Amino acid sequence: MFRIKFAASLVALGFACAPLPAVSQETGLNIRGCLDAVGTYMTKRSSEQEGKTRIDRGLIAITNGGHAFVTDSAQGGLEGYQPFSDGRGAWRCLGKQDGKDKIKIITFDFTTTPNATTDRLIARVTVEAVSDPQTGTISGKSLVEFLAIDADPYTTDTVRPSVPYDFTGVKLTVGE
Repeated sequence: MFRIKFAASLVALGFACAPLPAVSQETGLNIRGCLDAVGTYMTKRSSEQEGKTRIDRGLIAITNGGHAFVTDSAQGGLEGYQPFSDGRGAWRCLGKQDGKDKIKIITFDFTTTPNATTDRLIARVTVEAVSDPQTGTISGKSLVEFLAIDADPYTTDTVRPSVPYDFTGVKLTVGE
């Protein structure tokens, strides 16, 4: 009995002492080339609605584990669009360009509605952006595609017209 407990303790100690990777690679995502892009950005986009400029803000957070999280000020819904949830997904490095990190982010969120007769949808948001570590800024293009709630997340069959938009943002830091 002592040998079994001792062996189990050695195995547990081995797992506890094993070096953890600084970057998650089990997903097969290539993020190592753009680790300067890791962080949280406050974004801004403008659109014209009924002759007025509408400003929306958002937060994009990308991790050194390849995860991406998005919160958007328009989540309460816009005219012609249902309210929607926060977005979750993944990102990868597309390479460097003039010292800047080119990245691609894909997140998914879900439309919500209290109306049981309204179809709920999946929104797939694909972002291609450039993060500048020198200035702490990000800029890029987003494409929102709407999928049926029971669709495969990689389908090309969309149920509404896609919505493209440009955005800019700043990397958030903590001062002294």
